[in-house]
Amino acid sequence: MKTLIVSSYHDSWAPKIGPVEEMVRQFSESQTVSEDVVAPGYNLAGFDALVLSGSPKLISKNEYLPQYVEFLRQVELPVMGICYGHQLLAVAHGVRVVRGDRFIEGFFPVRVLESEPLFRGMPDELRVMESHREHVVQEDLASGGLRLLADSSTSAVEAIRHKSKPLFGLQFHLERSEETGRKVMGNFFKFVRELGGSGD
Repeated sequence: MKTLIVSSYHDSWAPKIGPVEEMVRQFSESQTVSEDVVAPGYNLAGFDALVLSGSPKLISKNEYLPQYVEFLRQVELPVMGICYGHQLLAVAHGVRVVRGDRFIEGFFPVRVLESEPLFRGMPDELRVMESHREHVVQEDLASGGLRLLADSSTSAVEAIRHKSKPLFGLQFHLERSEETGRKVMGNFFKFVRELGGSGD
């Protein structure tokens, strides 16, 4: 199995992609590229899945690349979006992302509403690392073809899944959520294999 990691970290934030790469490597071979090179028509031959990183950028300030969003609108491979990547998946499907009144940082409880497939075999409440200011608007999910998988007191939309495409988004940082994050990532790759991704 091989995964394309798309990094939205740049300059002094570049080391942040390291924990994402390390976690993905536990389940899949991987290659990392900058979001700057990803656009409709990008060659995904040989890849079984995509993982989209977080970023300090703010969508409410239009700090995103239109060609990257269009790529996400068209992609057919299984996708896991983390924080900013989660928000970009929402934007790609017409769902609003808004700025909150405070920055959320630290470990918080998340309530699982739908266990399959990301939270398979996990408890109904998870303790995960949050680091964000912006939020996906829950009221827009249905019109964008998205389902709510988890929520919390800090974000009404903690996890999403597209109703007909293998697309998933997590507001929290699973790469910094210790064993809980590893289990969620493992469940994602189990889903990829079940969907027909190549073996290890």
